[in-house]
Amino acid sequence: MTRPEFIPQTAPAKRQRDLRLDFFRGMAMFIILLAHTPGNTWTLWIPARFGFSDATEIFVFCSGMASALAFGTVYLKRSWLLGSARILFRCWQVYWAHIGVVLATALLMVALDQTGMGIEGKVYADWFPVNGIFNRTHEALFGLFTLTYVPGLFDILPMYLVILAMIPLLMGVYLAGGRVAVFAFIGLTWLAANLAGYARIMEGVEDATMLQKAIASLGEPLSWMNLRGLPWSDRATWFFNPFAWQLVFFTGFAFGMGWIPAPPVKRWLVLLAIAVVLITLPLAWGKFYQYLTGWIPEAYGGKLFWDAREAIEPLRWKTWIGGWRYLHFLAVAYLAWAAVGSGGWRLTEGWDMRVRKPQTRWMIRLALAPVLLLTAPYAYVEEIAALSPALNTWIIDSYWLIEARWIGIFQLLHLAALVAFVWHTIGDRARTWLVRDAFLATVPVIRKVGTQSLAVFMVSIVVSRFNGWWLDVIDRDVWTRLLVNGTGIGVLIATAYLVSWFKRQPWREDKKRSPQAVGGTPLSGTPVGQSPGQAEPLRA
Repeated sequence: MTRPEFIPQTAPAKRQRDLRLDFFRGMAMFIILLAHTPGNTWTLWIPARFGFSDATEIFVFCSGMASALAFGTVYLKRSWLLGSARILFRCWQVYWAHIGVVLATALLMVALDQTGMGIEGKVYADWFPVNGIFNRTHEALFGLFTLTYVPGLFDILPMYLVILAMIPLLMGVYLAGGRVAVFAFIGLTWLAANLAGYARIMEGVEDATMLQKAIASLGEPLSWMNLRGLPWSDRATWFFNPFAWQLVFFTGFAFGMGWIPAPPVKRWLVLLAIAVVLITLPLAWGKFYQYLTGWIPEAYGGKLFWDAREAIEPLRWKTWIGGWRYLHFLAVAYLAWAAVGSGGWRLTEGWDMRVRKPQTRWMIRLALAPVLLLTAPYAYVEEIAALSPALNTWIIDSYWLIEARWIGIFQLLHLAALVAFVWHTIGDRARTWLVRDAFLATVPVIRKVGTQSLAVFMVSIVVSRFNGWWLDVIDRDVWTRLLVNGTGIGVLIATAYLVSWFKRQPWREDKKRSPQAVGGTPLSGTPVGQSPGQAEPLRA
């Protein structure tokens, strides 16, 4: 399998690691930690709340690009066999990482119960993703090691493992038929997984239409693609179907291999991507379609967005990566690509946010001030309720501006107005510091987290459960969430730096440097490379 037309005659020079890849993967790690922390209101602001795609797509796409850079070159420089051996070794690492994180999390749940702290009467070891280990030990342990016990929260690494195992097959297709064959393989595999998913969803639906039954019949022979997630249930399958999610992974892989050229930054493409994001927003953002459903009378289209959301459900599937979900991710990824500039230069230089016309700031502030004043009582309703129930009751019952059930809308309006007001008040120097100096100070830290994504992800799963328990102990309010989330983010950063230090193997570096460079001499008292009695000048 070494067709010369697909293998470069001379090995390409080693490519530098793309700083954008590590930056966005690091951001995904932080988002995943927040999303997995129980009772964390910070999740109201993660990308998943405003669109169909979320941090999982970022992680999988970036992992595909990273795999192309790390493994794809082995196929091209050496051979298909050695490249596949490299993949097998990585699968071995990911497999044991998955086993370890499941068992470590189960042990943590038991340890939390042993403290006797937390919500009274709550047994943390009864948490569904791990309780099978204690209630159905024989089946769960066998299923854990055979990947037939893949409960929620522990499903990303198995999905990643299976997709990694598909790389040798994909490279075989590439060597046999080139890029066109690869794209056909990826698309047909994704389509087959969606048909299998549709057949599963339609099982037991008695009032299905003829069209629905016809589509489901196409997917029935492909039901094996819905991998079993629980040994004791025929209905439970992997939440992240790897045969569908390979579409996202191999899209990143294709970019990393150069099979798909980098998209140009064009105004019309930016506008098109923005349009996709905006059209998706009312169908994905719960606060929008839920409030409008009750706010606008049904006769005037009050259920329009809700009904539309239900009608397009297969297009927004997360388990099988619906078509609209994939399109939404591509739009968001393109906007991020355009925002950081060619080669990611804004990640090294920042932005220039100086306002050219000072009078513009005054006009914006004058327009925002009434909004801030009118919506001020709604700014921290939850915290007011906790600290002063009487004041909260007055706001809900007596404040004349809006009914209580629409408070969420006004909370968001107040926050948006507050951010815009502060932004246009702090001045050019403060704005420049935020979007250049402060931002550039965080970029290396975020990138460090992205470079150690596997280790960081493993730690984040355990930390997220610990943080949920911690919030149970100290109660949930705006300050405790800040403390717990901030601490969790700090743990991920520390993990990335610690793992990076170990991977650098500093104990080996010391052997390569002279004793003077490390501030010491050999135990014998004679400098390295110098016989006793010699006196050579120190070398740099």
